[in-house]
Amino acid sequence: MSVFSNLSHRLSMLNRKKRIHSLTLDDDAIRYVRIKSRNPIVLDTAKELALPPYTITQGRIANEEVLEQVLGEVVKNWNLVKRSMAFLAPDAYVIIRKVAYPETVEDEELKGHFFIEIGSTIYLPFEDPVFDVVPYIANNVQNEAILIASKESVMQAYEHVLESVKLDPVIADISPLSLYRLAHHEYQFEGAEHILLADLRGRSLTVSIFNSHYPLFIRSMELEVPLSMTTGEALDEKQVEPMTIVMELEKLANFYRFNLAERDSVITHLLWNGTYGQQELVLQMVRDRLAIEALPLVKEPITCVDGTEITADFHRVIGLALKEVM
Repeated sequence: MSVFSNLSHRLSMLNRKKRIHSLTLDDDAIRYVRIKSRNPIVLDTAKELALPPYTITQGRIANEEVLEQVLGEVVKNWNLVKRSMAFLAPDAYVIIRKVAYPETVEDEELKGHFFIEIGSTIYLPFEDPVFDVVPYIANNVQNEAILIASKESVMQAYEHVLESVKLDPVIADISPLSLYRLAHHEYQFEGAEHILLADLRGRSLTVSIFNSHYPLFIRSMELEVPLSMTTGEALDEKQVEPMTIVMELEKLANFYRFNLAERDSVITHLLWNGTYGQQELVLQMVRDRLAIEALPLVKEPITCVDGTEITADFHRVIGLALKEVM
C-alpha cells in the first residue's frame, strides 16, 4: 500500500470503482460503518468494539498482540475477511503544511521535488516521514503545494496489524479530511469560508483549518483538567472546562490570522465535533468571543436504517466512508 497516495483525489472527493470498506482504530474503540443512502445519510451498519486500556495510546499502537486479538474478533464477527480497507492516520502523527516550490517544477514532478527537499530545506518532526503533496491552486501569486506527512513506522504498524487479520489496507486518510467531507455534505461550503474544525475526543483536541476546501493546518493537543481538591490528581476527562477549550480555539484562530492567512483573512466558521456534554455552551462562548459562526459538525444526528441515532464518535469513520459513495 502507498500511504497517502492519490491525495488530490481525496481533496476533490472523487469516488472509486473498487469497493473500499472504512474502519477507524481509535484509542478507545474500533469503529466501522456502511452507508446505505447519502441524501440524507442513513447507515446500513454502525458497529464499535471497545479496546482494552492502553492498547492504542495517543495514536501509537502500544500493545500489538491485544490489538490483533480484538481486531481478529471484529473481522470475523463483522464479516470483513479479505476486505479492502481504508483507515485513518493518527492525528498526533500528521503534519499539514503549505509550502512554496519553484515555478519550473511541473505538477507530475512535485512528489519527486519534495522527496529531495524534505530533510534538506523542509524539516518535519519525523525522521521517517511518508507524505503526499498536491498543488494549492487557490494561490495565484506563487506556486504552493499542500504537504501532508506522517511517520512511516507508525503507519507501517497499522498496516501490519490490519494485514495480520486478513484485511487489505489500501487507503490511509486523515481525520480532518474525513470530518470536512462530512461537514461539506451537511453545509455545502462554497470555499470562501475560513473554517476552524475542532474535534474533541476525551481530553484530546485536534484542530484543523480549511480554506478553498484545502486543509492548511493541523494541531493535536491534550487539554488540562482541574485537579481534585482531595487527592490532587486530575479529575475525569469529562471535567474539561469550557473556557479551557474556548481559549485554545481563540489562540489558534489568532495564530491563523497573524501567521498563516493571506490578505488579512480571519476564521469565519467554527465546526465542532465530539460528544462533549457542554457543546452548546462552548459554541455560544465561541460566538461571543470570536464573533464567528459556530456550528455542530452535523445539523441533526445521523441514524441507522432502524432509526437508531449514532453518536459523534462515528463521524470520523462516516466521513471516511463518504469518500466511497460520493
